[in-house]
Amino acid sequence: MESKYYVLGKKDNQMVSSYFDKYYLLLVSYLEALLEKWVLTREISDLLKRENKDFILSPDQSSIINLLYKEIIEEKPQYLWEYKTYEQQLKKEIDLFLNGKWDELVMNTGKYIHGTNIKLTIVDNNPYNQRDAHPEHQATGGVMWYWKKKEEDWISIYGKSFELLKTIDEWMYAELNQIIKKIIPLWTALWLHNSASYKECVGHLYMGYTIDADLPEINNLEAIIHESSHNKLNLILQFDPIVLNDKTEKYYSAIRPDARHIHGIFLGYHAFAPTMYIIMKAYLNGSLWENNQWFEKIVLYYIKTKFLQKMIKKYAVLTDLWKEISEEIDSVIEEMDILIRKLNPSPEILKRAKERQQEHFNEVNTKYPYLEY
Repeated sequence: MESKYYVLGKKDNQMVSSYFDKYYLLLVSYLEALLEKWVLTREISDLLKRENKDFILSPDQSSIINLLYKEIIEEKPQYLWEYKTYEQQLKKEIDLFLNGKWDELVMNTGKYIHGTNIKLTIVDNNPYNQRDAHPEHQATGGVMWYWKKKEEDWISIYGKSFELLKTIDEWMYAELNQIIKKIIPLWTALWLHNSASYKECVGHLYMGYTIDADLPEINNLEAIIHESSHNKLNLILQFDPIVLNDKTEKYYSAIRPDARHIHGIFLGYHAFAPTMYIIMKAYLNGSLWENNQWFEKIVLYYIKTKFLQKMIKKYAVLTDLWKEISEEIDSVIEEMDILIRKLNPSPEILKRAKERQQEHFNEVNTKYPYLEY
């Protein structure tokens, strides 16, 4: 099967470009619908008369456009009491854009991470970050800050992560520069790496900094590939659903501590395969300095990824597009099978990994005994 790079990266990926073109037209249609509802009539009207593609596709604008459309046009009042605040944020950005004040736009804040087109900044207009924070990120509460490290520390460590990625997989590195616009710091933590991304905000990664890790650049790299994979999928999901299963169905995920719809299983399946593939390659090329903790994590998450694959094969009712994407993930997992043989984990490490996976299953199945698995 010829790969279209739904999973791994490719330099100047035309699939990604075509979806961004479609996404731009979708956002323009949202703005036109808002205009018909007399929302920001002067601003939107003037904006649509200008060359505006980069501005509208910027997550600092697209996330607000998505929210206003859902609130006002689709009448889903999750944010109804405060959508006026976001309307004013969008108005301000459009006015700055129309008046040529490029340096004052939120989309242009921050400093470039060395060697990339990606900026690092705590300035962000995405309304979904604080309101729809991932359940495991409540410790941050969606708060964006550097905390115990300075801005230059964040720039430096993420620069190392991207430099490392470039040596491991230059095409993945190139594609991330095509998709990601900003990394937004979510504080520092001990032995924990918070990260998040949002379907309505394609192009922003929300990242932590594990300050006491032996190899924080690897923690970063793992999260970057994972959340970037979500971003790629989120771009496609603007147009195409993943699965046709009944959404009331709940399944066991080898990754999560809770019950998941098969949609969530697929998201994990799509993200963990390329992530662990890259980390395996990093270990084999010596970037992890034969770190035992990372080696055991690689073996454990290889097993978990294979478990996710089994769940998809057994239960997912996929659309034609997502069958194609699933086949590409299978190809990545075949590459992982080759890499695990090269890594050659000892019987003891394999045994511990399998026991940990079984313990995870037992814990989840005890809490959610109705799960399919």
